[in-house]
Amino acid sequence: LPAETAALIADFAPDSIVVIGGEAAVSAAAMQELRSAARAQYLWTSLTRLGGASRVDTAAAVARAVLGTPRAAGTDTVTLVVADGWNEADVDSAREFAEGFEDAAIVYFSPTAVADGLAEATAALITDYRPARIVFAGAADEAGLAAEAAITAALQSMESDVAVERVALAAATPSPDVDTAALTRTTRDTFNSINAGKRSQPGSAHREQLPLLALTEASGLPGVSSTLYTMRADGSDRVLRTVDHNGWEWHPSDGRLAWSDDGERVVAATPGGPEQELAEQGIWPLWSPDGSRLIVFRLEDLDDDGRSDRVAPTLSGADGTAQRSLGFADIRTWYYADIEGGMFSTDGMYLAYVTGDIDPETSEMVQQVRVEPADASTAPVTLADEGIVVRWSPEGNRLLYATPQDCGDGEADDIWDLWVTMADGSDPRRIDTITFPEWSVLVINPWSSDGKHVAYEAIDPEDCSTELRVAAISSDDEDGSAPVSIAADVSFLGWSPDSTYLEYGVKTDRPITDYLLPELSWVAHRDGSSKRSIGELSPSAYGWIFWSHDGTHISYTEMLRDADGNVTALVARTQRADGEGEVTTLAQPGNSLSWSRDGRVAYVAQHDDDGDGVPEREALYLHTPGAPDGDVELVHSLPAPTRVAIWSPDSSHLIYASGYIESLIGWFRDRGRGVNVWGIETAEPRWMHRLITDVTWGEWQPAPAAD
Repeated sequence: LPAETAALIADFAPDSIVVIGGEAAVSAAAMQELRSAARAQYLWTSLTRLGGASRVDTAAAVARAVLGTPRAAGTDTVTLVVADGWNEADVDSAREFAEGFEDAAIVYFSPTAVADGLAEATAALITDYRPARIVFAGAADEAGLAAEAAITAALQSMESDVAVERVALAAATPSPDVDTAALTRTTRDTFNSINAGKRSQPGSAHREQLPLLALTEASGLPGVSSTLYTMRADGSDRVLRTVDHNGWEWHPSDGRLAWSDDGERVVAATPGGPEQELAEQGIWPLWSPDGSRLIVFRLEDLDDDGRSDRVAPTLSGADGTAQRSLGFADIRTWYYADIEGGMFSTDGMYLAYVTGDIDPETSEMVQQVRVEPADASTAPVTLADEGIVVRWSPEGNRLLYATPQDCGDGEADDIWDLWVTMADGSDPRRIDTITFPEWSVLVINPWSSDGKHVAYEAIDPEDCSTELRVAAISSDDEDGSAPVSIAADVSFLGWSPDSTYLEYGVKTDRPITDYLLPELSWVAHRDGSSKRSIGELSPSAYGWIFWSHDGTHISYTEMLRDADGNVTALVARTQRADGEGEVTTLAQPGNSLSWSRDGRVAYVAQHDDDGDGVPEREALYLHTPGAPDGDVELVHSLPAPTRVAIWSPDSSHLIYASGYIESLIGWFRDRGRGVNVWGIETAEPRWMHRLITDVTWGEWQPAPAAD
C-alpha cells in the first residue's frame, strides 16, 4: 500500500472504500492490506470491489453504482460518456469531460471486440437508463466509428431519437503518467473541502447560457430532405424538430424557430418551450425583419409537368392569427423570398413580389411586379408587367426591380432594365441595362450597406459587352451624376461592410471541381480608384474574399500554381482593405475561413510534423490583426479537412464543418455526406463538440432582443 494512501486513510478514517477493477487490477493480497489499514482506523469501514470479466464490464458496473438504480436516476436524464477502455488518453478525456455533469457515468468499448457488436453490459446500461446524451470521447478511429454504429443501432432498436455525439480535446495534451502522490494530494484537498462544506457538484448554469443553433442533417429519405434539430453550442439541449423539414427560419429577435414539418404544418417554438401551430398548411416560413409578421407558402403545379410554377403566399401576425391571402405569386418570388431583403422590405413595412395569376380570358400566366403595404392599408401598386424583384435597400425605403430587355439583334436571356422606386411604388427611375440571372438562388446584394450606392453588371444593348458599374442613389437625384465604370467583362462579387470598396472577379478557365471556378479577384474603391489585384482565389460557401465586420481587413485563400497550371498549394492570407501595409501570410499551406464580430479571423494551417514534406495534420487558428501576442491555436488536430466556419453572434463560439467535399457550396447536390459539424468555445478552446453528422445546413439563433 503506498505510504500516501495509508496516510490518507489514517487521517480521514473513511467508512467506505470502493476498489474499481478485478483481481488483475488489484490483487487479493492488496485488498487484504487495504482492509487492514482501513479497519485499524475505523472498525466498521466497509470495503467493496466493483469489477467484471473485462474493463467493459467493470466500467458498466461502476456506472450503475454512480447513477443509482434506473428508477432513482430517471430515464432521459443521465449522460453516458463512452471511451476506448484500452486507450488511456481517451479514458482521461472521458473522465475530464464527465466531471462537468451532475448525472454522468463513463462506459467503455473494446477495440478488438466491437466489430462483433455492443458488449452486453453496455447495451443493458443503455436499455435500462435510456440516457439523454451519449457522448464519445476522443477522435474517432475505425474502432470508434464501429462503436458509434453499434450504439446507434441499439438506440434505433429502442426507438430513441438520442443522437450520438463526440467530443475531443482541442489541443494535443499527452496522457500524464500515474502519480499516486499527486492523486492523493488531490483527494486530500477534496476531503478537506467536503468537511468544510465547500465542495459541490458542477451545475448546468454555464450550459444554459450557451448560444443556440439549428442544424439540419441528411435524413436518408428519397429526394431533397433533411432532419431538423435545435441544440446548444456544446450539443446539449438537443431537440428533434422534424424528420423531414419543409423550410425553417429563426425569428429575428424573440428566440423562436419556425419550421414546416413533414406534414407541411408550420409550427414555432423557443428552445425548451412548447410548440405553437402557426399555420395548418404551408412551407418555408418567412419572418418579417421586425418579427411582427409571418409569410408561409404553398406550391402549385399549374401545367402538371411535375415542377412547381406558382406559389400561394399567406401573410399573418407573428402568432399565426389574422391570416390574409396575398393571391398568387410567380415561383421566382418564393426563391428570392428566402434571401435577405427579398420579399419584405428591411423595415417590414412593405411587400414586393411578382404575381403568378392566370388571365381568365386567355388562360395565360400574368406576371407583374407589385409592391404593397404589409398592413394592407392601401391597394397594391403594379410597377411593371413581366419582371423580377431584385432587392430592398438597407433602410427599406427603396426597391430595385428589373424588366426584360433585348441585347443585339435578337432576344437574349438574363438581360434587363434596372429600376429603382420608392417603397410605396412612387417615383420609379431607370438606372441602366444589366445582365442578371433571373433564376439564380444565390444572389449577391447590389446595395451598399449604407444604401447610397448600387453595383451592377451593365450590358450594352448594341454589342452585348458588359462592365461593372456603381450608381449613386440619392433622395432627390440632385447631382445627376452618371454611373461610375469600374471594369469591363467582370463579375460583381460584393461590397465591403463599410460601403467603401467592392470586390469583383474574372473567371478562369481552370475548374477546381466539375462545377466550381476560381476567380481572379480584384478590389476597388466605389469611385473606381485604388484598383488592385488580390490573386487567384479559391471559392468558399460564403464568397471569395472574407471581409472583417468593420470593413478594415480582408482575408482569403490564394491558389498557387506551377508552370503547367497545376495547383500546388492553398495559402491563407490577410491584409488591410485599403491596401496599405504588408500582406500577412497566415498559413502556407492553409485556408482562410471567416471573421468574428470582435475582429478575429479563423484559418486552417497544415503541419508537416515529421519533416517528410507531406502534412500530417490540420490545425484551426485565430488571428487578430495587430495583436502583439500572435495567433491562438483553437484545435490542434482537425478531424478532417475544414473549409467552412461560422461564428456565433456574440463571437463566443465557432462551428466548423469538416469533411471530404470542398465546401458546403455543393450541399444541395452532395447532401453533405460525410461532413461533420463541430463546435468550440473560442475563449477557452478546451473541448470540441461534434454537433451533427451528414450536415446539410445550419444557422445560429439571432441574439434575442434586449428587455
